[in-house]
Amino acid sequence: MADLVHAEALFHRLGDIFCLTFIKGVDEAEALRRMGGYADTFARRSGAELDELMEDFDEGYPRMAAALALGAWSVVVEPYGFEGSDVALLESLSRGTEALSVLRHDYASPQVAYAIDGTVVAGFDPDFPAGDRMWGSDPAALRPFMRDAGFADSSADDEDSWEPAGPKALVLAELVTGTRMPADPFTAAALSAQIEPWFVTPPGPGDRLSADSYERGTGDLVAAAERAGPARQRTSAVAEVTRLAARLGLDGIPELTDFLDSAAQGVATPVAADSGLGHHVRDWLTAQKRAGDSLNGPDRARLSDAQRTQGYRYGWFVTALRGLLDPDPKHALLAALRPVGSVPDLFGGAAARSAVLSSMASGT
Repeated sequence: MADLVHAEALFHRLGDIFCLTFIKGVDEAEALRRMGGYADTFARRSGAELDELMEDFDEGYPRMAAALALGAWSVVVEPYGFEGSDVALLESLSRGTEALSVLRHDYASPQVAYAIDGTVVAGFDPDFPAGDRMWGSDPAALRPFMRDAGFADSSADDEDSWEPAGPKALVLAELVTGTRMPADPFTAAALSAQIEPWFVTPPGPGDRLSADSYERGTGDLVAAAERAGPARQRTSAVAEVTRLAARLGLDGIPELTDFLDSAAQGVATPVAADSGLGHHVRDWLTAQKRAGDSLNGPDRARLSDAQRTQGYRYGWFVTALRGLLDPDPKHALLAALRPVGSVPDLFGGAAARSAVLSSMASGT
């Protein structure tokens, strides 16, 4: 039976940022794997051990998550995390089953989202649960559960509709899943892993360059990409990722060369985290995270400006790299162009943009 008092205690125990992702019909290990859990990081850890790892500069501030079995469902707990709230990941998690995520984020926007077999059925901000703010293929599907959880059924125009309603989101999760979270998920060590959604989330709209009135030149790049035919789009996408790799000094990696060759033929397959290329990608993602996360802590001075910049470049590069997996060649090209379009100063500036435009126009 759902219990608001229990939910409130759990809500405050988990802190001001956390994400709970419930997945039906899988065990704890499979739940972590679906979240992109690295097989070589699986271990039982306490909450304190997870905290220590996530704050470790040398480890690269890894995203850690723990999984608990709750009857027919498993829940992935992300302390200070929010990966499960990503729509593309949630849809991927739900393929062949159901998945529901509850995000608390006191410095951004909280969210509840429910997906079935690859499609988000309903999603909403629990602090603003008005029906006309909900989204998904069938938002009304959650309304009965929301009423039972105590959410007011009001309009977005109702000034009195706002209320901090995070604990009610946990009640709703219990009602939808028929499960009950323990009062303290970390009373005992739980199965945990470093998670990295890059390996399990397909490329999506957020990876692609779009025309931006605040960034000169993006419109020209997008227009050129859209004018090109499918064959040229695919060729240009691979050529641009190859150029980025060379600029980063990565062009001598055999596994990357093989991947780019496959992408040129339109037969590239997702990169496994434990593959040769996967370990390189893990290193690049770690460098990116270390570069960003260390800015706000005591280890800031451990990276030079050049090292930090290189970490950022790696992050943009892996976005472009994953874009080559998109079956739509136009989308693959727009992902490949995003680094030089969005952050030109990191990848050759205006001269690089001009060269890319010339290359696409000539088909070279």
